[in-house]
Amino acid sequence: MKKLLVVVDYQNDFVSGALGFPGAEKLEAGIVHQVEATLAEGGQVLFTRDTHEADYLQTREGIHLPIPHCVEGSTGHQLYGKLHTYEEHRVPGTMLLDKPTFGCVDIGKKAAGLCGGAPDVIELCGLVTDICVIANAILLHSYFPKAQMRVLAALCGSGNAAGAQGALDIMRGMGMEIVP
Repeated sequence: MKKLLVVVDYQNDFVSGALGFPGAEKLEAGIVHQVEATLAEGGQVLFTRDTHEADYLQTREGIHLPIPHCVEGSTGHQLYGKLHTYEEHRVPGTMLLDKPTFGCVDIGKKAAGLCGGAPDVIELCGLVTDICVIANAILLHSYFPKAQMRVLAALCGSGNAAGAQGALDIMRGMGMEIVP
């Protein structure tokens, strides 16, 4: 059974930086544990990184969310806390995927390459539940219609509790398992 864990945008700017919110830092230990457990059982881990250029404020996203964040090469762009080690050292079974907006149209192709084909199980965690987590979950759901999809709700976060719950409800409605 091929298992893929997708850690969505658990970066400094979403935890303690420009778009950080209270409680995001508390997810670190659980996400690190999930990464280590997935790798120990032979699964693969894909880390997405929200990645913007200096002209971010001139983009559609920047016009609607005018807060510069995750600028490539900045500290805010780096994975948060202990996950930063996966950027510093190439770890077998892991991949970094930089994406210029909420979802990444290449995520399915990259995931298949990392897993050596279609994964049987895809688990997602990270930030922000009602923006980037749901966007990438839907893309993966569409690319891998036979995969079992699990959203690890306790390892996802958002500064908007109502939006996060709405996103979880939508993903549940699409047939994804929401793991408390």
